[in-house]
Amino acid sequence: MPRRWIRQFFILFAWLGLAAAFGLWIDAVAWSMVGGLLLYVGHMLFRLYQLDRAITEGVRVPGLITVGLWPELQAKVYNLRRKSRERKRRHLRLRREVRESTGAIADAGVILNAAHEIVWFNRAAIRLLGLTEAHDVGRRLENLLRNPEFVAYLPSPREEPLIIASPVERDRMLSIQVIPYGLEQSLVIARDVTGQVQLERTRRDFVANASHELRSPLTVIGGYLDALVFEEELSRSWQGPLHEMVRQVQRMTQILRDLIELTRLESAEEPASFDFVSVIDILGRIKSEYASRKPPPDLHFDIRSDSGLLGGETEIHSVFYNLISNAVRFTPPGGRIDVVWSSSTDGAAFSVRDTGIGIAAEQIPRLTERFYRVDPGRSRGTGGTGLGLAIVKHALQRHEAHLEIESVEGEGSTFRCVFPNDRVVRRKDAV
Repeated sequence: MPRRWIRQFFILFAWLGLAAAFGLWIDAVAWSMVGGLLLYVGHMLFRLYQLDRAITEGVRVPGLITVGLWPELQAKVYNLRRKSRERKRRHLRLRREVRESTGAIADAGVILNAAHEIVWFNRAAIRLLGLTEAHDVGRRLENLLRNPEFVAYLPSPREEPLIIASPVERDRMLSIQVIPYGLEQSLVIARDVTGQVQLERTRRDFVANASHELRSPLTVIGGYLDALVFEEELSRSWQGPLHEMVRQVQRMTQILRDLIELTRLESAEEPASFDFVSVIDILGRIKSEYASRKPPPDLHFDIRSDSGLLGGETEIHSVFYNLISNAVRFTPPGGRIDVVWSSSTDGAAFSVRDTGIGIAAEQIPRLTERFYRVDPGRSRGTGGTGLGLAIVKHALQRHEAHLEIESVEGEGSTFRCVFPNDRVVRRKDAV
């Protein structure tokens, strides 16, 4: 038992002893004991009242007794309140420092609770998002930013930020990212990326214009080279160089076609159409094309579903053909390539699994970058342009789908396209 409680019991017994002695003196021991006990209880209630005021109001009330339980408890209460005041001062000072530091940040920051109601925002949010401290604290953010893409993005944020127009200036573009933290809270970061968007648009326009302009000269050069190849009077020593020039012109033409297609996909703001696409027919055409090659690659098609897709047939064909073509190029003779089409209640998946050279883990995140090559020398030798997976990525995005890549270096790779359920339809349900 703590010593303060021992002292308190000693005070109680001493007080009752004095009451008993006074009762003997007046010949009323019982009444004296009862009166002494009532005085003690009254004193305890008074001390409880003092302790309550000390806890709730921070009032220091001096007591008549300086020993026992209550002085120590009161001292502990005062000490705790003093530490609490110090913590509060530190918290307020830290809060002022955070406000000053976040006020200097160019990015808008908004803290939301579990109901997406605004708890706090910095000064940049006023400039970029048009929020006002007097009216918008406590309101739901999606009721203030009524962009449909943002409303859909807020409940289930992705790793990639969302690019939308600012509600304050339509010409200003914002990159918005939602970061969950704490107890069902989230931090919304909005960054002005107008310059980056304009630069990317300029780059796409330049690539598209340059690609279109280069097609005509290449067509002319290719025509003359084709004529020279069949020229009987041409020296045999020129046959090899001419065939190599024809091959390089064809390769450059393919690069320009892929660049034009990639630029079109990147520039498309609307999702792909919802036309019925027969996956079985597309895979049948691809299978027939590769079967006619000499020698034919070891391709195995596993069609597990008769489901089709809703989208653009040309883009879906490009996705499937690019993935199969890559597997064929990077799988050595004797290797096997499995092409699988399947569907479930959650959607559908198209996968290409090969036993080729494989890809190092650190290279996988960069595979969908334009012109990125795992093995530059081998890719050029087999005719790759370095744009196929970039086209696949953007074509899938237009169909609300995504690409999953698994690979082990030296053992092979698996490329899997996952389509959402609203893009999958049974053949019998197609109109």
